[in-house]
Amino acid sequence: MERTERFCRIEMLIRSRGCVSFADLMTELGVSRATLKRDLDHLRTRMDAAIVYDRDRNGYRFAVTGRQARRPGPPEASGVWFSEREIHALLTMHQLLDGLGVGSSMGRHLQPVLERLQGMLGTSDSEARELVRRLRVVPPARKPVRGRSFERLAGAVLERRRLRLTIEADDGSGERDRIISPLRMIHDGGIWLLDAWCHESEALCRIPVPQVRAVQTLELRAREVPMRVIEAELDAMPALRAA
Repeated sequence: MERTERFCRIEMLIRSRGCVSFADLMTELGVSRATLKRDLDHLRTRMDAAIVYDRDRNGYRFAVTGRQARRPGPPEASGVWFSEREIHALLTMHQLLDGLGVGSSMGRHLQPVLERLQGMLGTSDSEARELVRRLRVVPPARKPVRGRSFERLAGAVLERRRLRLTIEADDGSGERDRIISPLRMIHDGGIWLLDAWCHESEALCRIPVPQVRAVQTLELRAREVPMRVIEAELDAMPALRAA
């Protein structure tokens, strides 16, 4: 049983039984006394697991504080667990996003997740940085994504909301506003592209994300277009066509 599996097993045992003795944990995990002590210490100090020793019950349980004290049922454990291979895969995915130019715009949302993944691996901050350096993605030359445009555009695609975009013209002659229904985002040839339905031209269009200067989310639902239609018309386009 690898370390991350033991962490998950410890929390599951405490959550299901309410309180578990040190001896029972050793038996269930099949580990030495020293290994179990290290695991419990890591869970509490690195993973913020609220595991406390109950002298009256001679076992380990979850502390009940704040909102949990007012909830019925047993205290909650600290959340989702992954195996080491799954953690490595997730860290690789983060490096891939960073290489595609969106790591910084999504970083503040991903950072708590990355810290938790590092804690599961049992690595220090310096060891985690060294590990990430071994997963490097070298992208082709790309146009940078402006500010929070990627995050807002991707959010609208998933939430199915219409947008008002301010888009820079291809020839640099100025800017124009368009109301669109975002349908899909793709990365091709070093650039992020937004596939959308343009409500002015009443047609599908493909918008280079670096040309988007402003994004306003509207309350209207996005128009739905079947993916087979999007793929048939836009994936065969010989060149970019902005709204």
